Amino acid sequence: MKTSGLFFTFIILSLSIFKVNAKDNDTIHIVSHNKTLMVTDPSRGVNEVINWVTFPSEKVPYRKITAHLTLQCPDGMKCGAWDYLDYVIVKRQGGIKSPVQEREIVRNLTPYGSWFGNEWKFTWTQDITDWGCLLRDSVEIEYRHTGYEDNKKMGWLVTVDFEIITGKPVMKPLGYDSLWYGSFAYGDTLKPFETLVKPRTLDVPAEAKKINLHVIQTGHGMDKPDNCSEFCPKWRELYVDGQLVNKRSMTITCGTNPLYPQSGTWIYDRSNWCPGSLAIPDIFTIPVINRQHTFDLKMEPYISTKPSGGWSISAYAFYYKEPSSQNDVSLEEIISPSTTDYYNRINPIGFSPKILVKNNGSNDLESLKIEYGLKGRKKQVYYWTGNIPFPETKEIVLPGIVDVINEQEDFEVKIFNPNKKKDEYPYDNTRVSIAKKLPVYGDSLIVSFLTNNITDDTGWQIKDSQGNIVFQRTPADSLKQETLYNDTISLPEGYYEFLVNDKSDNGLYYWANPRAGYGYIRLLNNKGNIIQDFNSDFGTFIHHAFKVGKRVETQYSIADTYYVTSHSTKSLLGLDIILNKRQNILVVISDMEANIMSEHKIHNFLSGILQIDVSMLKPGLYDVSLKTEDGKIIKKTIKKVY
Repeated sequence: MKTSGLFFTFIILSLSIFKVNAKDNDTIHIVSHNKTLMVTDPSRGVNEVINWVTFPSEKVPYRKITAHLTLQCPDGMKCGAWDYLDYVIVKRQGGIKSPVQEREIVRNLTPYGSWFGNEWKFTWTQDITDWGCLLRDSVEIEYRHTGYEDNKKMGWLVTVDFEIITGKPVMKPLGYDSLWYGSFAYGDTLKPFETLVKPRTLDVPAEAKKINLHVIQTGHGMDKPDNCSEFCPKWRELYVDGQLVNKRSMTITCGTNPLYPQSGTWIYDRSNWCPGSLAIPDIFTIPVINRQHTFDLKMEPYISTKPSGGWSISAYAFYYKEPSSQNDVSLEEIISPSTTDYYNRINPIGFSPKILVKNNGSNDLESLKIEYGLKGRKKQVYYWTGNIPFPETKEIVLPGIVDVINEQEDFEVKIFNPNKKKDEYPYDNTRVSIAKKLPVYGDSLIVSFLTNNITDDTGWQIKDSQGNIVFQRTPADSLKQETLYNDTISLPEGYYEFLVNDKSDNGLYYWANPRAGYGYIRLLNNKGNIIQDFNSDFGTFIHHAFKVGKRVETQYSIADTYYVTSHSTKSLLGLDIILNKRQNILVVISDMEANIMSEHKIHNFLSGILQIDVSMLKPGLYDVSLKTEDGKIIKKTIKKVY
C-alpha cells in the first residue's frame, strides 16, 4: 500500500505542473488502482478498495475521457472462477468532509477465469466523457468486487486507468441528474417493476440544448418459469415526455466475446451482459424542448411463479449546450489492423482495413477524405460518402491491401474535410495502430475438418482480397457426424481470410454440451503437417488471415500442442494430442493443491485423441500436464462436472 501511495503522489505532482500548460490533444493518465489485489469477502458478498486521486481542475478542458480496465491473475493465485458483478464508482469529491454519493461509471462482469494462466491479462475500454463533470480535482474512486468464491486461492489484479484527452469539448457540459440506481425486482407481484422504476421528471438547466441519456442495465437471477432475469428474452422501452425513443430486446449474443474460451458458460446469451465484458451503457442524445423533461423505463410485462430475479440499473441524464462545431469529425478507433484485446478476434488482417469515425458537428456528416497505409509507404486515399447524424459513429471499411513485411509495422490513418469543409477541430483526426505480419503459406493447403455430432451448425469458407468466396464447405453439403473431411485447395499468390461460422454459437466443442461431441478444424500444408490449429471452443466464429506466396515463411513446427476435449465426462477425459515426432509422453493429473491424482505413461505416441479414465476424480478443477521426452511441459486446467 505504501508503494501505491507513492505512485499516486507522483501522479498528483505531475498534474499540478501539467494544468498550466495543457494544450489541445494532450494526454493525461490518472491511475486510481494499479494492480490492486481484489478478492471476495464471503461474509458480505462484496469487497471494496477505495483510493483518492487528483484530476485536473476546471481550467483544463476535456475533449475525451476513456476508462481502461485491466484484469490479470495474481502471483501465487488463480484468477477468479466466477462471473461476478464489479463496479468503478465515484464517491466523494473535493475532500474527506464532502458528502458521500455513489455514481457508477463502469460496470464489469468478471470472466470465468479458472483456466487462465498466471501470464494472462486483458484490457477493456469505455468512453466515459460524460463523466468529465465529476472527474475534477480530488475524487474518491472505488473499485467494488462482488461474490463469494475462495478469497485465499482466487482473485484478480485490477488496474483502472483514466485516459484524458484535453481540448475543446464537443459540447460544453452543464451537469447531470440521476434517474434510477439500484437493483429492481422483476416478475414479483408483491413488488411490481413499474412501482420500483417510476417515471422521473427533471428540471433542465436554462442553457441546456442537449441531453445525453445513459442507461446501464443488466439482468440477474434465475426464476421460474423464464429464468429471469439473466437468461430471459424480454424487451425494454425508453420514453421521453411520453414519446418512445428506443425499444430493444435485452438479450445479447455472447459467442462473439473477444475473451474466449472461458471455463464456464461463457457462450450463453444473457440479458445485456456476457462473462468477461463491460456492460456498455445505451446512450441517447435528446434535444431539449422544454425546461422540464420526463423519463420513463418500461419492461415487458412478466409474472414469475417463483420470483427471484431482477434488473441492475444505473441511469443518468447529462446536460449540454449546443455542439461546439458544425463540421467536426473524429477518428475514434482503428478497428483493424489492431493489436488491442477487444478486436483480437478479427485481427490481424491482410486487406480491407476498418475504422470507426464519429460526427461531432451539428451538420450531418455526408462526406469525408481518408488517407491510410503503413508508415513509410505511399498512402492510399478513399473518399467516403454516406450519412452520419450528430453524435453517432459509423464503421467504415477501406479498400486495399495491408502488406506488412516486418514482424509488425505502424498503420496510419488520417481523416480530412468533413462535408468538404475544413474540420473545425482537427486534433483528433489521426491515429496509429500496430499491424502484424501474416503467416505465409504455400499455394496448396488442406482444410482438415472433423465434424462433431451436430452437423447443421458449422461451416467454413476462404475469401480472397476482393471478398469473393473461393472455397467453402457448409452444412448444406450434407455433412456426416464425426467425419473427417480433408479438402485440398490450390490458391494463387495473394491475401486471404479463412472464416469459420457456427450458427448455434457453441463452436465445435463445448464442455457443458458433451452430447454434441468433439470436432476440430485445422490447416495443413500439402505434406499433411499442421500449420494452423484453432481452439474448438470458439463460440460463434473464427477469423484467420494469411498470405500465399512463393517464399513460404511459416515454420511448420506444431510445437508439441495438445487440447483438453472432454471436461465434463463422467469417466473419460479426452486429450487431443499432436506431437512433432513420435516419442514417449507422461500425462499427470493433479488437484489444485498440486497433489498428484494419477499418472499415465504412453509409449511411441504421435497424435490422436487419448482417452484417460477419470472416474475416480471428484467433481472440480484439475491441472493436466503433458511431459514430453524433449523436456516440454504443457499444462491445462480442466473442469470435471460429474
